[in-house]
Amino acid sequence: MRKHKMLLSLIAAAGCLMGQGYEVWLTDQNNTAGYSAAAPRGTHGGRLVIHDGEDLENPGGPVDRSAVIDLAEMFALGGPNNATGANVSRPHMIFQSPTSDYMALAFVASGHVAVIDGATRRPKALFRMTAGDGGARQAHAAFWMPDGLSLIVANQNGKLLEKIVYDPATDTFRHDTAATLNLATCRTPNGLPCQTATPVNESDAGYFGQHNRPDNAPICPVTSANRKVYVTFRGGGMFVVDPAATPMAIVAEYGNESFPRDGCGGTQIGGNVYLLAGAGSVTTNPDQLLVYQARDEYPSAPAFAEPNSQLMKFWAGDASGGRDGHGMGASAGGGYLWVFDRTADIAEVYRVPTGRHMNSVDLRASGVSAKPTPDLAALSPLGNRFYLALRGPKPQTGSPHVATGGTPGLGILTLSRGGAFGTLTHVFRTTLQNPIDRSEESDPHGVTVRLK
Repeated sequence: MRKHKMLLSLIAAAGCLMGQGYEVWLTDQNNTAGYSAAAPRGTHGGRLVIHDGEDLENPGGPVDRSAVIDLAEMFALGGPNNATGANVSRPHMIFQSPTSDYMALAFVASGHVAVIDGATRRPKALFRMTAGDGGARQAHAAFWMPDGLSLIVANQNGKLLEKIVYDPATDTFRHDTAATLNLATCRTPNGLPCQTATPVNESDAGYFGQHNRPDNAPICPVTSANRKVYVTFRGGGMFVVDPAATPMAIVAEYGNESFPRDGCGGTQIGGNVYLLAGAGSVTTNPDQLLVYQARDEYPSAPAFAEPNSQLMKFWAGDASGGRDGHGMGASAGGGYLWVFDRTADIAEVYRVPTGRHMNSVDLRASGVSAKPTPDLAALSPLGNRFYLALRGPKPQTGSPHVATGGTPGLGILTLSRGGAFGTLTHVFRTTLQNPIDRSEESDPHGVTVRLK
């Protein structure tokens, strides 16, 4: 049955290239419920904004028409879809399953992960991640493994790596708590502490070290074809994890001298995984745009690599300051890697696999947005454009010095020259007016493409 569904997904992908359907799902992080004088920015909820590919690929030009799902209503506490004891809050990142059947939606503030049926747009499951470090819990991102049989969840402030498993025989999901890896208290296979009692800020003496990992809040658990998970940390350093082990097992470790802090975003092109490190807070790490390349050849547990293995190396970037690399995406065929800068409103384009800098694309040049602040990106199935999540004027997540935008919504970056160049041609605005002060609360962050 599973092989049959995987074959159908490949057929669907081929069919999309011949003009068959897809959708673009955008997460809007604003609260949609709980507004009051005591809580002037609301308390919970959020929205999904869904555009149909037929509208976006309209021969006369993209049409701004969308369906909106209020997540406070879908996952109302005590209702049929939420038995977790807590409201959902701050929908952050969303990804489709390899078969396009299900969408995994992570709520960074409340620590929930929702699984939604892509075709019916109805809830399939809702889990709340485990209370971890200091009782905190967040779900910053949930990435599918390539076979679609599990989700790997970055429980950010809880400093846990968690797992949700899918049983295709029963078509059910389960939170596999036995698989949880405690990133704050564990020890690496080389006998070193996972998290170190070393300075947290880059500017502090003693911050950098071969084995230093001062803040192991996981940001993005990037999954790979080799069935590994690349886990980047807020305080710098990273682990490569084998998710098949119980609990999940570290098979490679890097200190913050080898991989920088605030890593978020990654994509695989051929046998290499590309990982991005951007800015943090004004205090910890005000600017950064660095890309690292890892050969996807790490061993499976119980084997493990030596610390700071040469399988990963610096690949490209800009250390001149005033940058914030946050989203990235590969062009059709993987010939170019695009890195999107929220601070400068620029996309840097690099040749793959050499890392040669090919182009700097000013996203403001077309005039459709003076301050787009691009966050995450998703390539159209036709390979002719990137869809971008553009941030709002009151960022719900991230440091305001890098995450503040002027035109919240879905951006369309039309590609040319074989994917080496592009222009921001359209912005489909999202809006949610604060009922207390009438300010704009809309603040998109995540975006993904779902094949129909």
